[in-house]
Amino acid sequence: MSDPDFALSDEDTLRPASIRRRAAARIAAIQTLYQFWAGDQDLPNTVASFQTHYMTRLCDDFKIPHLNESHYTKLVFGVEEARDSMDAMIIPLLGEGWTIDRLNQIERDILRAAIAEFTHSPDIPARTIISEYSAIADCWEIDTSFITAILDKLAHQLRQAELMASS
Repeated sequence: MSDPDFALSDEDTLRPASIRRRAAARIAAIQTLYQFWAGDQDLPNTVASFQTHYMTRLCDDFKIPHLNESHYTKLVFGVEEARDSMDAMIIPLLGEGWTIDRLNQIERDILRAAIAEFTHSPDIPARTIISEYSAIADCWEIDTSFITAILDKLAHQLRQAELMASS
């Protein structure tokens, strides 16, 4: 798996700063969660370490002074608090006989963070969440069609009324 490149295109820099701050928060959450599961620190120390060593570069990449801190915190701690129930939602959507461990850590973190966002951010449209996390998967050269399909199924479970109203 290569190191993802999150540098923005000229078109991306036209997006409002508030949107870029939330996009940066998503990526920071995925990276923090990956560091947490792979490391030996508790989550608060992992968050502090990420903020010390990586946050400035990520914000520079997104051409923002800071990311959406409350969104970042909501995602990171939301995943950590509900990981088992999130995995229970994901497993039935995988192929027959698949376990959650068949997914690599970044795939699991992307799906879990999306669930946290579906659950804790009702103001963000489900289709936006799907699109944003599919783009994040693409940055890590993950099969976006697979991730998008799982996210779509999760959205229909968690945001059924919203999706029915928009179709």
